[in-house]
Amino acid sequence: MSAAILATILFSLSAVSGKRLSHYLTAVEANMIRFIISALLLGTYSSYYGLGLGGGAFGMFFISGVIGFGVGDYGLFRAYKIIGSRLTMVMTQCLAAPFAATVEWLWLGSVLSLGQVLAGVGILVGVCLALVPNDTMQIDKANWKKGIFWGLLSAFGQGFGAVLSRKAGMMLDDGVSIDGLSAAYQRVLGGLAVMLILFIGQKMIAYKREDYNPRVDLDSASVKWIFMLVLANALCGPTLGVGAYQWALNVNDLPAGIVLSVVALSPLVIIPFSMKFEGERPTFRSLIGSVIAVVGVVIMTNMVEK
Repeated sequence: MSAAILATILFSLSAVSGKRLSHYLTAVEANMIRFIISALLLGTYSSYYGLGLGGGAFGMFFISGVIGFGVGDYGLFRAYKIIGSRLTMVMTQCLAAPFAATVEWLWLGSVLSLGQVLAGVGILVGVCLALVPNDTMQIDKANWKKGIFWGLLSAFGQGFGAVLSRKAGMMLDDGVSIDGLSAAYQRVLGGLAVMLILFIGQKMIAYKREDYNPRVDLDSASVKWIFMLVLANALCGPTLGVGAYQWALNVNDLPAGIVLSVVALSPLVIIPFSMKFEGERPTFRSLIGSVIAVVGVVIMTNMVEK
């Protein structure tokens, strides 16, 4: 369970940097660059200390990355710019958990106990209560419905990608185990493939437009700031964050419904950052919801450890 908690913290930091990054780069550009960085870092580690592309389940991990990274993270970055990091994360994490649990129940036969279901519901209710939109949120009201759509797409990718990742863990060769960073490496290649295809497609379409201008005027300070945001996002998201996430799913063999319920706490960690960078102020309702969510995590942790 500690791996899931670590993933929660890292994903929160990734969301904060991702929100800021969405004002400088498109969803495709931001994801492509951070996936390249992540693939290089994870690939170097995995080639020397992990499984690399081995283990016998690369195909399923790759497909999981296509859905989780390619579809999910594209929707995530599109939603960031419209409805903000906090609401985007609560949509993604809260909706992904029950979705993943349902898919696992129907497909993999991984039925959660009543206590685990109640604890997961408690976490989700607490997070939703804490993160109900208020008047201090800085959102693009004109494109609100589009933001909701992209948030739903992100939740779909996150939930289904998690289930596919667990399925990949079941398909490993006999006697083979995979560490979290190697699993993350195999998955991130799927996301990178999607972003490269989208990037090339967008450039080909843009090139045919008469008003196409490939030049982007940025001063050195802006370039450095964007580089720092991309690096922070790549490390906290698809590299270390997903590494901890995969550790919880594949090494600790926790059901995706449980892992995603714990990761659903990540929007709470964003609160201090959203106060500073997005002008939000926590309400009494937000504090009560946070307490409910934390209690749910403690209960679920005790159940898993037993």
